Amino acid sequence: MLTKQYVIKPSLFLLSYFSIIFSAVAQKPKQEIDKNQDYGILYKYNDSLQYETYPLSDGWGYRLYIRYKLLVNQPNIPAVSGNAAFKKEADAQKIAKLASSKVANGQIPPTLTVEEVRKLIKYK
Repeated sequence: MLTKQYVIKPSLFLLSYFSIIFSAVAQKPKQEIDKNQDYGILYKYNDSLQYETYPLSDGWGYRLYIRYKLLVNQPNIPAVSGNAAFKKEADAQKIAKLASSKVANGQIPPTLTVEEVRKLIKYK
C-alpha cells in the first residue's frame, strides 16, 4: 500500500510542472490599438500606415491614412506646378508608396521634391 508521502509528492510535482508549462505557453492577448491616440505608434507598427488610389474625372489621385484617419488627400501630382492628376493608377501608387515611406520615417507631412517625382513617373 502506498503511503501519503509517495502520493502527495508526485502530485505536487506534476501540478507544478503543468502550471509552469501552461504559464510559459499562454500568451498575453494582443493589445488593441486605440485609433484616437497620437501618431507615435506609427514607428512601432507600420501596418497602421496605409494608402489607396482613387479615380478622378481626369486621372488618378491617392490618399494616405494613419490608423484609419486621413492624413493626405492628393488629387494631383505633388511638387509639380499646376493641378494635373496622375494619368495612370500605377503612377499614383508609386508616389503614394514614396510618400508613405517618408511618413514611416517620421516626416509628417511628407514633402516630395520634383526630382523624386521625376525619378518615378513621367508627366507633362
